[in-house]
Amino acid sequence: MPGLIHRLTQPEPLLFDGATGTELQRRGFPLAGPAWSAAAILEAPDLLRQIHADYVAAGADILTANTFRTHSRNLREAGLDKRAAELTYRAVDLARAAAAEGTLVAGSIAPLEDCYAPDRTPDTSALIAEHQEHAENLRAAGADLLLVETQITIREAVAATAAALSTGLPVLTSFTLQHGLPGTSPSLLSGESLQQAANQVIKVGALGILLNCIPADEILPALRQIGCSPAIPLGAYANTGRMLPDGTWASTTAENPAVYAEHATAWKAAEIRWIGGCCGTTPRHISAVRKALYG
Repeated sequence: MPGLIHRLTQPEPLLFDGATGTELQRRGFPLAGPAWSAAAILEAPDLLRQIHADYVAAGADILTANTFRTHSRNLREAGLDKRAAELTYRAVDLARAAAAEGTLVAGSIAPLEDCYAPDRTPDTSALIAEHQEHAENLRAAGADLLLVETQITIREAVAATAAALSTGLPVLTSFTLQHGLPGTSPSLLSGESLQQAANQVIKVGALGILLNCIPADEILPALRQIGCSPAIPLGAYANTGRMLPDGTWASTTAENPAVYAEHATAWKAAEIRWIGGCCGTTPRHISAVRKALYG
């Protein structure tokens, strides 16, 4: 464990992979139904393994297993809740099968409900119990670290981070934000302060704070709000576009891998330690980032 912590906290950035859900969709797998991307574990395991392998070939140091939607609550509507542990194990195994020597596998821990609907966040007792179950499944499956991601409320972020930490694995916690106006303080979708959220999960024991699922050009202004404290290591994996109020997707210039890599270069210059990609990013984006950061 000390060696893993040292590697995760080294000054040079570690490179996460890019999107899994939108990459499945881009390659022809429909993201439909309550299981969403988790359905690919059963229906398209070879495709999922190939996506992981393509990210390794692109230069990713860390693969995130496709466990964003393998907690039992999400699978219940699909009639798969009794198979939550099995699907979690399979997802980690698929990532591990694609990994090269030295590649780390992160287990994804997402909000229990819709990650764009903070008002649907369950009560605290449910958060603790269900995140504990999922985190333990990920530990048993052999994940190297846990990524509590796309968090939209402080209450769930704290509960999920604490549950993840109880496994003894290193934990990174990532938030997604409201689309902010220039000059305003960054806020979670719940309206809570990002600074307060970061302080709370670091106090619980998270190794660092990341931002994900926001446009690439919004990363640095938000992270600068919490980057004044050297005690809070930072990371970023952004979208290539933004979700509009009507639910449609609007691409940005970051859809171009070279432009995304320019953002990543700026993140590295700002001493951001973990860099990757979220919705819309592909192995081409990760390859471009790798070349931009390391030549």
